[in-house]
Amino acid sequence: MNDYELIYLIQNHQDGIALEFLFKKYKRLIWKYIHQYDVPYYEQDDFFQEGLIMLHKAVMTFNEEKNKTFTRYFELILKRRFWALLKRLPKHEIKEIPDIQGGYIIYEEEIEYPDLKSKLEIDVFEMHYLKGESIKIISQKTGYTRKQIYNAIYRIKDKLLSK
Repeated sequence: MNDYELIYLIQNHQDGIALEFLFKKYKRLIWKYIHQYDVPYYEQDDFFQEGLIMLHKAVMTFNEEKNKTFTRYFELILKRRFWALLKRLPKHEIKEIPDIQGGYIIYEEEIEYPDLKSKLEIDVFEMHYLKGESIKIISQKTGYTRKQIYNAIYRIKDKLLSK
């Protein structure tokens, strides 16, 4: 059976066996993105469970008439969810190192920022990621279109997650 037949069975007949088959089929794709985005080891199982939830969501909301393959549709949903989850993780790691007197020195190790090439990416990174400004505000301040800003955010996320 292909994906479309399985999706039909799940959407119209709540077929649990078809859903289980899709879970097995897309399990590797979920793990691929977990490893590609360097999800911390202690978060990987949670991300996998989120991936399965997103697969179920993709199956239930997939519309064949939109001229997208199911795999691409699921990948988009999965990437967006992983980005949102990774954004919530701490941007630094606190380490305790024993000192000579038996106490601990606590310091924070900053995460490296991506290699941004264009002025657009630098502006969007500073305004959206560092200052938390909305797309609308960025557009008003810089004159960039919303589409340019969204595309820059997409490129920045890819750079952040694939380093």
